[in-house]
Amino acid sequence: MNRRAFTLVELLVVISIIGLLSTIAVTSLSSAQMASRNARRMGDMTQMAKALDLYYNDFGSYPSTGGLFIGGIGTGYNERPYVDTLNASPANCLDLATPSWIPGLTSCGYMAQLPRDPGTAKKNPNSKDSGCWNRTNNGYLYVSDGTNYALLAYCTPEGTLPGSGNFYESHNPQRTFRLCTSVTQCAGGWY
Repeated sequence: MNRRAFTLVELLVVISIIGLLSTIAVTSLSSAQMASRNARRMGDMTQMAKALDLYYNDFGSYPSTGGLFIGGIGTGYNERPYVDTLNASPANCLDLATPSWIPGLTSCGYMAQLPRDPGTAKKNPNSKDSGCWNRTNNGYLYVSDGTNYALLAYCTPEGTLPGSGNFYESHNPQRTFRLCTSVTQCAGGWY
């Protein structure tokens, strides 16, 4: 009787190949997910910048924070909600009982709700900055003096960040995406 069967060595080779292919697939998926979250951050920040420009066109200034960094709930920075709450009998869209972390954008109709960074209040082991690995006070932040503004995705961007361009943060290049009134204002670090 002549039986043909796999030898133990052949089975171990096949199992090793399957394990190697699985590792490659999981690594590729993880990289794609990081790139997707970073693209969402850049898209969110671009949408907020457009809403801020519309606000500026209507009111002649940006919503001011008095120079303080303001963030949404979970960021750890002067936390405020993601939607403005108007007073009971509002005189106008800026008559706020509880302002959001960018005051006036939701109550005046520029955005339905301010976005929440996909990494808000989570540790970020994928950051190139080891100072962000165990931080949970992170997310989108906003600061403005009324004339200029800066939006930051603080300690949540993952992987390798852009080395130049609109989202480049020269002060913390491995930690933060930044978008300002203009690239010149960002480079000047007015805040």
